Amino acid sequence: MTVRKESINEIKLFLIYTFSISWIFWLIIIIANQIFDALWYGEILTWVPMIIGSLGPAIGAYMIYRQSDKSISLKAFIKFVFNKDISKNAWLIFGLFTCWRFLMVWIAFGIQEPISILYMFLNLPLFIIGGGFEELGWRGYLQPKLEKVTNYLASTLIVGLIWSIWHLPLWLISGTVQSALPFAAYTFLAIILSFSFTTLYKYTENVFLCVFSHAWFNGCIGLAVYIGSEGYLQLNLNWKVYMVFILELIVTLSLGIRYKFKRERGWGGYSG
Repeated sequence: MTVRKESINEIKLFLIYTFSISWIFWLIIIIANQIFDALWYGEILTWVPMIIGSLGPAIGAYMIYRQSDKSISLKAFIKFVFNKDISKNAWLIFGLFTCWRFLMVWIAFGIQEPISILYMFLNLPLFIIGGGFEELGWRGYLQPKLEKVTNYLASTLIVGLIWSIWHLPLWLISGTVQSALPFAAYTFLAIILSFSFTTLYKYTENVFLCVFSHAWFNGCIGLAVYIGSEGYLQLNLNWKVYMVFILELIVTLSLGIRYKFKRERGWGGYSG
């Protein structure tokens, strides 16, 4: 079997695992909402199926690794992800991404309640579990596998589209931020973030930094979320939001292409 065909088969299996785990648990919430008037968004009990569903990509990646190598325990998988050395250059790049993320939210949305910044830091562990760990599947597994099948640009675009589609059930759960946003706009922003996180992963060669960056993004966006007139979470996608995201796309796309060309010339990357 060729590398390309093997990669396609593994990608299919990863997507089956990921979507099955996530959508089944999110479907539990949807059914409970619509039939039993229970498990409403924001209730403590709702977070159990919500978080398990969000771990679908991470669990899917682990299942694939475990299937290919029975000796890989959960502990070994976690160690593989988090026990990698991080160079000074990687930390610098990560720091720039982190500062930009906070700055872009401030510029695009504004921060009405500065005290909410403190709450964001306190909730970072939850953002890591309920969002950041997705990166173990998206950037840690799917992106590298797709690049064995197609080129960098196409694979990053595909990951962004899959990532957006994977979130679809959240539009059926009343109260989520997604349920208040147009799916087309969400997909557009997801594709841009796909390029951003992929660029970060390539320059740092560390999935843990992608995990934290994803969690940090969710936390920063949380600073701009507000309760609408119907009592649900709202996010105002004004023209400034699209401008800063387009700027981010231009920069990260340029950096990604630069990385690709330098790798083809034998350059070893930043992380050392």
